[in-house]
Amino acid sequence: MEHLDPFYRTLCSSETLRSSKKGFFAEFSETVMEQAGETWIQKIFGKLENDDDRISAIFNDTKVKNIVLDTLKRIIHFYRDKDATISKEKRVEGLRLSALDEHEKALMLLSQAVLRAPTTGKIPAIDEGFSLPFALIARADILITLGEYDLAFEDLQMADEQPLNKAIKEKLQQKRNEYRNHLEKLKKSLVLPKNKRESKSGKLPDLTAGENPSLPAASNLLKIQETTFAGRQAVAAMEINPNDTLAVESPLASCLLPEFYGSHCQNCFARLRAPVGCPDCSSVAFCGRKCRDQALSSYHKYECKVLALLIGSGMSVLSTLAFRMVSQEGLEKCLKMYEKVNTKNEENISTTAANVEKFTKMSKSAKRRLRKKKLKESSQNATEEDSVTSNESSDENLLDIRAYDLVMLSSKRTAQDFLERTIMASFLLKCLQCVGFFKNPSKPNEPPSNEETKVGSLLLKNLQVLQFNAHEVFETRLGNQHRFRGSKPVYIGVAIYPTVARFNHECYGAVTRYFVGRNIVIKALRTLKPGEVVAENYGPIFTKRNLMDRQRTLGGRYWFQCSCIACRENWPTFENMTADSVRLKCPTQNCDKLFGQPREKNKLVKCSDCQKKVNLDSRLDELTKCLTLYTEGLDLMELEKPEDAVNKFTEALKIFHKIASPPHRMTHLAEIAMATCMADGGNTWRPSSFNV
Repeated sequence: MEHLDPFYRTLCSSETLRSSKKGFFAEFSETVMEQAGETWIQKIFGKLENDDDRISAIFNDTKVKNIVLDTLKRIIHFYRDKDATISKEKRVEGLRLSALDEHEKALMLLSQAVLRAPTTGKIPAIDEGFSLPFALIARADILITLGEYDLAFEDLQMADEQPLNKAIKEKLQQKRNEYRNHLEKLKKSLVLPKNKRESKSGKLPDLTAGENPSLPAASNLLKIQETTFAGRQAVAAMEINPNDTLAVESPLASCLLPEFYGSHCQNCFARLRAPVGCPDCSSVAFCGRKCRDQALSSYHKYECKVLALLIGSGMSVLSTLAFRMVSQEGLEKCLKMYEKVNTKNEENISTTAANVEKFTKMSKSAKRRLRKKKLKESSQNATEEDSVTSNESSDENLLDIRAYDLVMLSSKRTAQDFLERTIMASFLLKCLQCVGFFKNPSKPNEPPSNEETKVGSLLLKNLQVLQFNAHEVFETRLGNQHRFRGSKPVYIGVAIYPTVARFNHECYGAVTRYFVGRNIVIKALRTLKPGEVVAENYGPIFTKRNLMDRQRTLGGRYWFQCSCIACRENWPTFENMTADSVRLKCPTQNCDKLFGQPREKNKLVKCSDCQKKVNLDSRLDELTKCLTLYTEGLDLMELEKPEDAVNKFTEALKIFHKIASPPHRMTHLAEIAMATCMADGGNTWRPSSFNV
C-alpha cells in the first residue's frame, strides 16, 4: 500500500462513514479521538484483534468510556410527526388548484395531505378527526380525473377501512357509484385521459444460458475463481458475447437517499404517484400498502422513531445501510448470524494457522507444488461453497451471510479507521436500544450487554463490508426533447448485492449495469473468452480520466492499485484518442500480434510473432463494416429505437473484438451508446412540465 496517499485514503474512508460538514457525529467522533490520544489509539485499541473487543473497549476502557456514554445516553426518539393542521392546509390548497384544472399540482398537495394526516380520531379538534379519510377521498377525485382508476379505488378502499361516521360512509359509497358510472362511460367512448408523466421500472431480463446453480442470481456463463492477487473474482465459464445478461440480483439490503424520500418508495424505490405513509411518522412514503406493510413488519418499525436523528447525525447512506442490514433482520436472526459468521471465521483462522506451520517446514519445490494445487482446489471449492450458500439462502429459515465473505481489508485498516467505525457502530447500537430492538436493553449510562455487544459487532462488520462492496442504485433521467439527448443517471440509493460484489474492477469494464426497481442487471459489453476476467467499472473509466487520476481515486476509495490493461498500457482518454487509430489482430489463429492500420492494400506483412506473411485487407473490410454498423446503431438511437440500436451495436462489437483490439475511439463510443440503450430497459423518468 506504499503507493497510496495516506491522507487521501483516510479522507475517502471517513467520507464513506459520515459527512465532514453536516450533523453532530463528526464532532463527536473527533472529540472521542482527542480524548483517547494517539498513544491509546495505537498501543491499546490498535492491538485489539476482533470486533467484539473493539465495541467493548470504547464502552469499558476508562480512557474513553465516560465521554462515549455521556454522549450516547442522550439519544432519544427524534422524527417528523403527523400534523392535522398541515394536512388540512394541503388538502384545501389542493382542492383549490383542482378547481383551476391544475390537477398534477393538486395531486402533489393532496398526497402531502395524506402523508401528514394523523390516524383517524387522533386529533378530533381538526376535521373532527377525519383528516386522513378526507385527504384520501379528495385525492381519489383527482386520480379519477387523471384516469388513474386503480389508484383512485385504492384510496377509496383505504378511506373505507377507517372508522367513519354514517354520513361519511354514505358519501364514500356515493362517490364509488359515481366513479363506476363515469368509468363505464369512458370505456364505451374509448376516450381515456393520458398520464402527463413518463416513469417506468422496466422488466427483468432472463439470464443468458440459464441460472448458475452454484452462484445465486448469476448466469451459467460465469464462475468464481480464486486468484493469488485479486482474491475471488468472476470469470467467463464459456464464451460471453455483447448483450448477454450475466446477473440479475435483488439486494440483500438497500437504502434510499434522504433527498428522494418524497419522490420514491422507501421500500422498492419506485417513483411515487399516490403515496401512502407510515401511521406514526411523516418521514417516509411508500408506493402502496404492500410496500408499507413489508417495511412496517421489518426495518421501519425500528427506524421510524429515530430516522430524523440518523439523518441529522451526518452519517453516510452507507452507515444507514449498515443499520438497515440489522434492523430488517430483527434481534433473534442477528444473533444467529453473529454465531454463524464467527464460527466460520474461527474455523478459517484455525485452518490457516495449521497450514502456515506446515508450509514453513516444506522445501521450495514442495511449496510451489502446493501453491498450484491449492489454487486449483480453491477455484473448485469456491463454486461448491457458493452452491451451499445458494441452497441456504433459498430457505427462509436459514441465514444469508454471503456479505461477510466479501472483502473487508481488515488487515490494512489503521487503528484510527477502526476506532471511528467502532464509534459509529456504537452510536447505531444505542439507537437500536432506544427503539426497543432488544428485549432487555441495558440502561443508557451502562455498557452494552453481551447480547448487545454481538449486535454491535455485526454493525461494525457491516461498516467494513459496505465500504468496498456497496453499489449506487440509479434511475435514468430522460431528456426533455429526446429520449437520449440530455439523459443522465441520477443516483437514488445504495444496496448490497453479494454476487455482483464479486465482480472486480477494470478501467475498461467488460460489463455495464442498470437497475429495475432495486434489482441490479449486469450485461456484457464485449466478447470474452473462457477464463477471462468479467470486470465492471467502479467509477473511474479510462475514456474520461487519465491514469494518475484513476489510480489516486481507486487507491483512496478502494485501497488497491489497478493493473488492468488500460492502466498497464496507459491508454489515452477520449480527448487524446484519434478517430482513425486502430490495432488489428494477426489473421493467424492463436497469434496475439497487433498491427497498426496499413497504408496500402494488397500488401503482405511479416508477423514477427508467428513468422508468417499475412494480408490485413480482410481485417480492414471487417473494420469498415463495424463502422457502418456503429453509425446505423447511432441513427436508431436518434429515432429512439433502443432495442434495434442494441442489436446493431452487438453485431458490430462481436466483429470488432474478433479482428481488432482497443483502444479505438468509435468502438468505445458505441459501447457507451449501447450501455445507454440498455439502461433504458430499467428505471427511467421524464419530469413533467412543472416542478415537483
